Amino acid sequence: MKWKIYIISITLLLLNTQLEAYQLCFKRQARIRSILRGNYQNALNQNRGALISSKLQNGFAGGIQGSSLRDNIYTITGGFGYTASAIGNSIIFDLQQQYELNTLKVWLWDQDDRVYRLKVYLIQNDVETQIFESNFVQQILTIRFPDQQVQKFKIYNVNGNTYNVGLHIIKIEGLYKLQTNM
Repeated sequence: MKWKIYIISITLLLLNTQLEAYQLCFKRQARIRSILRGNYQNALNQNRGALISSKLQNGFAGGIQGSSLRDNIYTITGGFGYTASAIGNSIIFDLQQQYELNTLKVWLWDQDDRVYRLKVYLIQNDVETQIFESNFVQQILTIRFPDQQVQKFKIYNVNGNTYNVGLHIIKIEGLYKLQTNM
């Protein structure tokens, strides 16, 4: 009888040790996944090292206050507070590192009822993948795409907007958004 209790106790102890080891592995895996996903926060932010690599072909209305990567309070006027690009040009946003993302939010000029025509690409290993195209984009655009590694985003100004030839981006965010299936 003593031997049965002893064997059961040893077996339970071994199973418990294995469970603890698995839990540590799962926690480590979740931490690494969180880092790769930018800690589930906006990866397109100047404070997180994101850059606009196409800066020489883009305009910044208001200097640094015209960067769509900033997080401070937005003051937007006709000549202040946005990143701009002409027809046929793109605004390219480089991430500090490669992230696993699935959501891109673009806040376009919203001071009137203008409509934009644009294409959006994600870039990984110098391969561009189109994730969005529309002739009717206004205000805030949210693009959901399959979970994937991303190094850059490119927003191409196809044909300006209904008021002028510019593409005007006030704010951009790239993040991993957790799926909630209910």
